[in-house]
Amino acid sequence: MTAGDDFLFQDEPVEAPPAPAAVAKPWLILIVDDDPEVHAMTRLVMKKFAYNGRPVQFLSAYSAEEALQILRNDPGIAMILLDVVMETDDAGLRLVPRIREELGNDAVRIILRTGQPGQAPEDAVIHGYDINDYKAKTELTAQKLGTATVAALRSYEHITALQRSRQGMERIIGASTQIFTLRTVDRFAEAVVRELSRVLDLPEDGLICVPRGLAKSDAQILAGSGRHAGSAGMPLVATTDPELADAVLTVLRERRHDYGDDRVILWLRTADGRDAAACLHSGRPLDELERRLAEVLVAKISVGFDNLHLYDQLKKAHKATVIALAGLAEYKDPDGGGDHVLRLSRLVTEIAFILRTDPDYAAQVDDEFLDLITMGSMLYDIGMVGVPDRVTMKQGALDGDERALMQQHCERGAAILEKASRMVEGSNYLSFGAAIARTHQERWDGTGYPKGLAGTDIPLAARIVAVADVFDALTHRRSWRDAVPVAEALKTIEQGAGSQFDPAVVRAFFRVMQGRGRVR
Repeated sequence: MTAGDDFLFQDEPVEAPPAPAAVAKPWLILIVDDDPEVHAMTRLVMKKFAYNGRPVQFLSAYSAEEALQILRNDPGIAMILLDVVMETDDAGLRLVPRIREELGNDAVRIILRTGQPGQAPEDAVIHGYDINDYKAKTELTAQKLGTATVAALRSYEHITALQRSRQGMERIIGASTQIFTLRTVDRFAEAVVRELSRVLDLPEDGLICVPRGLAKSDAQILAGSGRHAGSAGMPLVATTDPELADAVLTVLRERRHDYGDDRVILWLRTADGRDAAACLHSGRPLDELERRLAEVLVAKISVGFDNLHLYDQLKKAHKATVIALAGLAEYKDPDGGGDHVLRLSRLVTEIAFILRTDPDYAAQVDDEFLDLITMGSMLYDIGMVGVPDRVTMKQGALDGDERALMQQHCERGAAILEKASRMVEGSNYLSFGAAIARTHQERWDGTGYPKGLAGTDIPLAARIVAVADVFDALTHRRSWRDAVPVAEALKTIEQGAGSQFDPAVVRAFFRVMQGRGRVR
């Protein structure tokens, strides 16, 4: 110990705040000094110290290099009591820029202590180094150490609150971007649980549910993770304990947030009253900043729910319009089954889902493709409205001229849909449907019409529709024939693989049939 160290802790009463009744997370303070006695005395006089209900915990380093390693491994250190003279006369001073620049740690408060102020003049050190206080050991009594520590911890608290607030807002912006790109309720709900957990830096352990009235049995889980994984679609009471179910329903009924000691339940308000509740198992109470961040994100999520509802309503309106348009084509074929286009759309979508699991098609069959083919496939035969009734209603085989008129429906339907699609920017179900309308009568071997396209030159959507259309047509009655038995229709599809149909699409089709119990 140097001569100056004799004055480090002069006898002076220290009025430390009383220790909290419950043990709270301590403030971490790093003592960096090459004299073990300094470490011991600091711990002794500060053992009852607390700030904002939190005690202090001391870490020790006996050289600058050791201190640097501790700081690398524990970025939560709030304050450093740093000696100047250790392994070299300026080891402490040289450590300061390494903390600030090399580690990028601007939050930790650094109090420089020296027993030899002449070696490091206060004015030069304060202006030349990014430290927060400078104390000669001759003046640093126990009382002044307590005062300096309170000031440093208060400053650290404010800085970290600002940093957390900034990081939280950045996370909210990122979460909003992620959430607002989703267009299905289930994926949106999954994202809500995930992004709330990320913003609050909590384990992904929670659920989101919507009310079906106020009875417990009517509350339904939209998404769950952690202990609630796999609970989507189930009643709330089926997967949660009664206390949690009651708490969630209370939030939905009273339309307010509920912050508990080990979980938080957030009320997600929507404009038309279709409220939801998100529960996260935090394992601890949220602090004030975390609550504010949660409520900011909840407001964003609520807007997302409203947008999702509007998007869903718009999709339903589009689907109704498509069905009406498709009905015009079915009007030309009164015994085509009535709901032919709906059956076709379902089968086409199922085949596309199976193809999505094929590595050769996974990149092509994305979410947008699935949305577009579901709608666009219903318009594949819209060009039939321009085919004369004498052709569509004919009971026997078509002659050459009649066949030519029939084949015009592909280009005519594509022209109708392309004209309409130009009113909408980008890819849409009308332009997608136009490609299907033009090419659904092409054949894998190139012998189809109108262009004689072959193989993968035929759009994938049209290749899928070709298989689904033939199967549905065969298995439903027409005015000139009875419905073909399913087994016979399946044999026709199988025999057409590689000639009329894409073999990969046929394989996916048979997997769908197997799932429906049509194939063993």
